[in-house]
Amino acid sequence: MTPRARVRQAIRHAPPDAVPYHFSYTPPARRKLEAYYSTTDLDAALNNHIVKYKPRCADYLTPVGPNLWRDEFGVVWDWDGATDIGTPANCVFAARSLAGYAFPDPFLPCRYANLPAFIDAHRDRFRVVNLGKSLFERAWSMRGMQNLLMDMVEAPAWVEALLDAITDFNLHTIAEVTWYDIDAVMFGDDWAGQRGLLFSPAMWRRYIKPRIAAMYGAVKQAGKAVFIHCCGKVQELFPELVQLGVDVFNPFQPEVMDLAAIKRQFGDQLAFYGGMSVQQVLPFGAEQTVRAEARRLMDVIGQGGGYIIAPSHDMPGDIPIENMVAFIETVRSGTA
Repeated sequence: MTPRARVRQAIRHAPPDAVPYHFSYTPPARRKLEAYYSTTDLDAALNNHIVKYKPRCADYLTPVGPNLWRDEFGVVWDWDGATDIGTPANCVFAARSLAGYAFPDPFLPCRYANLPAFIDAHRDRFRVVNLGKSLFERAWSMRGMQNLLMDMVEAPAWVEALLDAITDFNLHTIAEVTWYDIDAVMFGDDWAGQRGLLFSPAMWRRYIKPRIAAMYGAVKQAGKAVFIHCCGKVQELFPELVQLGVDVFNPFQPEVMDLAAIKRQFGDQLAFYGGMSVQQVLPFGAEQTVRAEARRLMDVIGQGGGYIIAPSHDMPGDIPIENMVAFIETVRSGTA
């Protein structure tokens, strides 16, 4: 089977000929792997089954100072190139108002200009358009986490106006990308920490659920799969995510959920993508431990389909190269 066919088979909850995989990494880990494999095209070198396209123009980030980058939404990120996404260094919405602010243009041709070539270059791969920060994350990065959580209690009308504007931007983007020969759209939104949700389920149902329902529904209407990336202990929301049409849940963190139990409970409704611990096994385990865990995930979680093995987040740079390679090569040996 091709990598694309394997992923498609897995997310249909039918066993492929081998467990599909995707290796992702932060910039420091990527540099280690590029040196080890003597290439800058890791997707090709590792035969990654999933490839991702972000609908952004080349000037999405503009340098504004040492380690400071302004994105197209006006957020200035303090980012040194080593961390994951950096930290917001400003507050786009200092007041509870959208007055005077113009969202970026979702119809800019440069967002989609490279998508046809991307598709042509990855005909045998499962092609995902990654929207990145898709709702709550976009809102808190522009308003500030503390401010937004207070707003959800004190100023619901303002929060709904902000989230509606973000949703509208995303719906236009979804309408543009789903005309292309892609397989899925991926949404990124962390609603939880490792102890539970950042806000009550009732608030999630008020502020988040109706808007993601519209976005996920637009993707499903176009005949594409819905992937979501949501860190943290969010499994109490799984029944509702199934109801909303989610096909694939990522990152499937072993620190916050029992992977085998979750697969047994939801494996006929959700496919899971991730699972290899970047907090414990990869950074601190011996090579043989890494290999054993990779085999266990493929044999147990991968049984019957519904699973894409991957790190439980982009691999950070503190993972020894020996462990990254042990993980990669053990997984790849299962598709030989």
